[in-house]
Order: sequence, then C-alpha cells, then structure tokens
Amino acid sequence: MRSLIRFIRKETVLCISLLLAFISCFFVLPDNTYLSYIDYKTLALLFCLMAIMAGLGKTGFFTCCADRLLLLAKTSRGIQAVLVLLCFFFSAFITNDVALITFVPFAITVLRRAEKESLIPLTVLLQTIAANMGSCLTPIGNPQNIYIFSVSDVSFGRFFMLLLPYSAVSLVFVMLCLFGNKCERLQTDNRPTALPDIKKTVLYGLLFIVCILSVLKFV
Repeated sequence: MRSLIRFIRKETVLCISLLLAFISCFFVLPDNTYLSYIDYKTLALLFCLMAIMAGLGKTGFFTCCADRLLLLAKTSRGIQAVLVLLCFFFSAFITNDVALITFVPFAITVLRRAEKESLIPLTVLLQTIAANMGSCLTPIGNPQNIYIFSVSDVSFGRFFMLLLPYSAVSLVFVMLCLFGNKCERLQTDNRPTALPDIKKTVLYGLLFIVCILSVLKFV
C-alpha cells in the first residue's frame, strides 16, 4: 500500500489521466474502434524528438551552448534573461517539455553557483511560461502543434506567421517581469567550456533534421 501511495504521489498526472480515461469508458463504451483514436504518427514523432534531445543532452551540447551564452551575462538580471530566453527559443525546436527538462535543472545549478538561490522560483516560473509561449511558434514546438499541423493544409511559413505576434507579445511581458528584481553585478566564471562529443552531436543533429522533415511531410 505504501508503495502504491508513493507511486501515486510521484506520478500524480499519470494516475489522474488513467482514472479519467477509465471513467470515460462508461460514456463511450469500448469497442474495436478504440485503437483508431490514437494518433500513432504524432506519438512516434514525439518519442523520436525526446530521444534525440536526450542524446544531445548527454553529449554536453546544450550545456556548452548555455555556458557560452552565460559568458555574456554580467549581472543577475542578465543571467535570468539568458536562462529564460534559452527555454523560449529552444522550445520552438525541441518541444516545451524537453526544453524545461533540459534547462530548469541547469538554471538551478547556475543560480546556486552564483549564490542567488532566491531567484530560483521566479526564474523557473518564467522559464515555464517562456517554454510554452516559444513552443507555439513552430509545428514541432509541442504535441498539439504537431497534431494540428499534421491534419491541416497550412504551410510552415503560414503557421509560423500566424503565431508569431502572440509569441512576441508574450515574450515582451515575460522579460518585463525580470525588471521587478534588483540587478546586481556578478563575477562570472571565465573557465573554458568543455566541448561536446562532436561525432555524436552531428549524428543526433542529422536525426533531428530527419524528424523535422517528417513533420514538414517531406519524409
């Protein structure tokens, strides 16, 4: 029983989803059409994207990119801005979930090293908002976009331009929230950044291009 309770606490969203799915069976009785409700293509693309991003993360690619960007930040507000912008722009290409999984732990580590633990809650909150807003820009930004793009006849350019104003305005408001904090000068770490595994990075990059071509219906 204790193990079950621990599992429910750890996987709350999963358990609630399963419960609601079970309840829905009483309203739409199970039959042989149930399997057709699942969009296997979208699920397969999401799996491929998350697997590729997990691989890139292990090569040190994201850490290298983030470290180089952080060298430009000399203040606490600058570091927050970089961490939020990383989530915003990367989420448009690696999905919002993967962006948060990648950059939230990194943000916590960076702020702790800078002895700015008090900035962690606000930074993570703004990262979450930024990731969701940035992911709206492209068809591969989130599962909803992948599904909508796959069943519609809208071109990539049209899709991007339709959502660009909303993402741009949301980004402005997110960045304005940073000005509520005191801006302090920081001593940045100027040690050279370790380079990622080049061969594996190139391999995962090629696989990522294949995923994009699949979303755009070239493959």
